[in-house]
Amino acid sequence: MTRRSYAAVAAALAVLLVGGGVAAALGGTTGASQPTTDGASTITVGASGSAETTPDRAVVRVAVVTTADSATEARDRLASNVSAMRDALAEAGVDDAQIRTTRYDLSQNYEARENPSAPDYRAYHGFQITLNDTDAVGTVIDAAVEGGATRVENVRFTLSEERSRELRSEALEDAMSNARGQASTLAGASGLALDGVADVSTTERYGGPVAYQTAAGDAAGTSVESGPVSVNVQVQVTFNATEA
Repeated sequence: MTRRSYAAVAAALAVLLVGGGVAAALGGTTGASQPTTDGASTITVGASGSAETTPDRAVVRVAVVTTADSATEARDRLASNVSAMRDALAEAGVDDAQIRTTRYDLSQNYEARENPSAPDYRAYHGFQITLNDTDAVGTVIDAAVEGGATRVENVRFTLSEERSRELRSEALEDAMSNARGQASTLAGASGLALDGVADVSTTERYGGPVAYQTAAGDAAGTSVESGPVSVNVQVQVTFNATEA
């Protein structure tokens, strides 16, 4: 190879090295900016948003459990107690449409294996009661127990579908506002300007602490109070960016 050829190769290598350094500098301008082939860039940020409100729906789960020495007797006792519980709930203003069976089971009572005096059979009927009046939870629990329910398994405060959609929209608006603020800061520090959204993805989580308070006494009943129900969302947003 001639001296002139060596010089040409060295010049070509220098051009490649300088070009690579420029590309690396562009890619690391903001720490979140990705250059595209047409000279434009994108800025990707993650942000969170939240919204909370008072719950407008409650779900109460109760169960009736009976035992007996025969399967038939256990079943009959269960049916009698369930009927009495439903009557008590009706008197408390709970419609049949608000009550749904969650589980029914009739089986051998395994406690009898360790305790010979225990009944041989066990019957279980679980229910879910949906209430649109959250203030009625304590009254409904009392009615169910006095009517024949032997277990109050849990109480969950939540939202109707309409209110849930509204709350989710509020949380998403909050998250997008936060994402846009972060992206604007990054763009301004990099000599860029935001130019629309290229891509968005999101996840969400519901939460709502529930506090239980049971009042004692003949005239007092069960009081159940809840905290606010919240929606928390996470968004990842990719913004288009151009030179300012």
